[in-house]
Amino acid sequence: MGEMLFPVSIRSILLGPCMLLATACTAPRPNPYVVTPNPGEPLTSIPGPMPDFGPYTQVSEALLAACPVIIGQPHASIPVSRGDQNFSVYWRTASEYCAWLYSIDGTQVEMSLLTTSPVQDDPTRRRCDLPARVVDRRNPDAAVAYLVMLHNHPGGERISSPDLQSIAEMARIHGPTTRLGGQPISISIAAFFGEVREGKPECAGFYHYVPARSDEMLRYTVDNGRLMRKVVARVDWSENGIPKVLPVEERP
Repeated sequence: MGEMLFPVSIRSILLGPCMLLATACTAPRPNPYVVTPNPGEPLTSIPGPMPDFGPYTQVSEALLAACPVIIGQPHASIPVSRGDQNFSVYWRTASEYCAWLYSIDGTQVEMSLLTTSPVQDDPTRRRCDLPARVVDRRNPDAAVAYLVMLHNHPGGERISSPDLQSIAEMARIHGPTTRLGGQPISISIAAFFGEVREGKPECAGFYHYVPARSDEMLRYTVDNGRLMRKVVARVDWSENGIPKVLPVEERP
């Protein structure tokens, strides 16, 4: 296990900008930061950039800033553990949100607006269908570098097989690598999880997987102002493109 210092203050990461936290501050309705399609009408693109977010020069900074924005949305984090008798009650209304980290100039990292799926057809998981395309409203015809697929897991679970298949498809569409700040960078996926303290949602960490870099699935958790890093699983892809998640203890 390793550790990484926060590039910004721990309180700003945990609580995030007041303007973007739908549950912690007064926000207009409907939520202007979330695009929800009508059932049966999937989005073909998602607008960007997210107001009052960055921009950032490093993907790591943008990841940390995005976590409280997403975890702060309504029902994005279940305040009890899976073993709690009330978990199923919270699960019924839990929501998964997703967004892109992207760049249009090759130097600054932006975040798209968020989206959710109005259809939840599997009672065992929450889903969010992120469009493959971002349209930056400042320059709709700009070429977009797609950096990280972002989403939350309300129950705190790790990156799932459907998540892995989604990032594999996005890597096929956009390419496994792009460039940022003149350096190559690989497309990746992050799943945020949170906790509720004194009635307010806070970012507790995230799972991260970079398919072009290694088979490792990493978990980053907040611990006394530091971000602790641990390999929690490895991803094994079959010849048919089917992923299998192997906890580190079960590695062949």
